[in-house]
Amino acid sequence: MRHVASVAVIAAFWSTASLANLPLEKIAFQPQVKGLACLKPETLAMLKELIERIGPIQITSTCGGRHARNSLHYSGKAVDFRPLGTSPRKAAAVARSMASIGGVGAYSNGLVHVDVGERQANWYGHKRSRRVAYARR
Repeated sequence: MRHVASVAVIAAFWSTASLANLPLEKIAFQPQVKGLACLKPETLAMLKELIERIGPIQITSTCGGRHARNSLHYSGKAVDFRPLGTSPRKAAAVARSMASIGGVGAYSNGLVHVDVGERQANWYGHKRSRRVAYARR
């Protein structure tokens, strides 16, 4: 029991320490987003690098909400956002150039999806008319 409690304390500290490194003044949230505490440390590190490269963002989805059945959102490894300092197309291009990002999606409504998954996936468009390209790392 002590081991479980100490692991929980370490995990909470690690998450708090990771959040402290994020430029929170450059992150806005849509009302349905409850924060970043559910995200994995590697996802937080990826967000920090992305914000340094593209500027402020508005996060529209993290771990909650409705996603595809096996979505990386549910495991804290994916974020959807709206870039505030650049165009969605430029934000997606920058994200694709980052080694820490596994998947990048750009939607016609101006949202961008990024994740730290194992394989690289890139898409553009609606769910039903998506053009998808996969590449193994």
